[in-house]
Amino acid sequence: MRAKGKLRGSPFKGGAWAVASLFVLSSCSQIPDYRAPFFDFANTFAGQSTGTPALLHDATWWEDFEDPVLNTLVARALESNLDLEAANERVVAARAQARTVTRGQSAQAEIGLERRGGSDRPTERGATADLSLGWLLDPFGGRAAQRAAATARIEVADAERDAARLVLLNSLISAYIDLRFAEASLALRQGERRSRQRSLALINDLFEGEAATRLDLVRSRALLSETDATLPRLDATRDARSNEIAVLLGQTPGSITLPPGRTGQQLKVPNSAELAIPADLVRNRPDIRISERLYYAAVADIGSAKAALYPQLSLTGTISISAFDGDGINTYGFGPSLTLPAVPTGPGKAAVEIAESNARRALTAWKSTVISAIGGVETALAEYHANHRAVAAARRSVQLYEEAVALTRELLVNEGTTVQELLDAERRVGAAQITLAGAERDLARSYATLNVALGAGSRETAQ
Repeated sequence: MRAKGKLRGSPFKGGAWAVASLFVLSSCSQIPDYRAPFFDFANTFAGQSTGTPALLHDATWWEDFEDPVLNTLVARALESNLDLEAANERVVAARAQARTVTRGQSAQAEIGLERRGGSDRPTERGATADLSLGWLLDPFGGRAAQRAAATARIEVADAERDAARLVLLNSLISAYIDLRFAEASLALRQGERRSRQRSLALINDLFEGEAATRLDLVRSRALLSETDATLPRLDATRDARSNEIAVLLGQTPGSITLPPGRTGQQLKVPNSAELAIPADLVRNRPDIRISERLYYAAVADIGSAKAALYPQLSLTGTISISAFDGDGINTYGFGPSLTLPAVPTGPGKAAVEIAESNARRALTAWKSTVISAIGGVETALAEYHANHRAVAAARRSVQLYEEAVALTRELLVNEGTTVQELLDAERRVGAAQITLAGAERDLARSYATLNVALGAGSRETAQ
């Protein structure tokens, strides 16, 4: 329905009933009511009798290691990591994509210069100008649903960036823990080498005094060579972890030099994990937030598909002005228009069914993500506490074996034991020291794994 007339003509009134009917139809929105999915965390965790795990300390949990070098590396990585930079760009793209969803208003102007004439008429010069205005109404909520889905996908991109931060933190801190483990192991092997050199010197003196056999001397030398054989591998491990850290910092391997850590020491963790409410898991874990927002977007897509089954209503208007050699013609038009959906409607209804199926699948994916997250937290918490106990037992073992070596040396000098018993004692203390170093490494890594499982440190605003 259109109205045309002079620019100063009376306003269009005949289509008022159509405009009023459009606002009545606006109450027929097809956007489904969204209910956020719920999971009963309170009765979920196996360790609920002693509390349920949540954010351990604060968002910068790696500072609990009290290692300034690590803190500096984390700050640099969060600024320069290439994967995190790519995740930031995905957020930018998602925000731009959301702006492509039109709100229904449009305006277009055209201006032209013309020259016209013919054999039976003089040449005329003039100009034309056209202004078109449009308002695409949304009584069934189709575009509103599209905007809601686009907004949800922005939030998905935000959460994916948070997930990338967690992956970065886990990779960087694990590499750093392994690097310090290699350094500690190297220091232990070098100390073991010095101890075996002392034993070799002692056995050599006994051999010269005919108190030890050549077999004892050869065995002592073999143990020293055995220790020497472990040193190059530890050097290579340290270099490999240093290269891994350089890549995570966005640098070429070999381009950074890390200052040495505390001599022979690894990262130390708090004595025990702090426990709090399990609801923090939903807020902290990016993968859970991603799944929930994808479900929300899928529900909004149902509204878009349903709205496509109904007519599209719009209000349009045009103003045209033309002038040739002083003579002007001005016209305008205003009125509603109706675009009917495609016939047959089978494909449209199938699109609705697909959208509904996608939403159900997204809800199932959310439930699966939550259950997997709970399992990851439970496993990480169990390993963390087990590693605490393992470290305590390994420390006690090292103390006892070191005492046994000292006693065996004294007995050997006084001919109260054999050279073989001394060599065996040294081998046992060396193995116990490496076991302790490995247990301390595992404890530090399990602490990092537990924090990552809880989503701690994923939010940029927490820094």
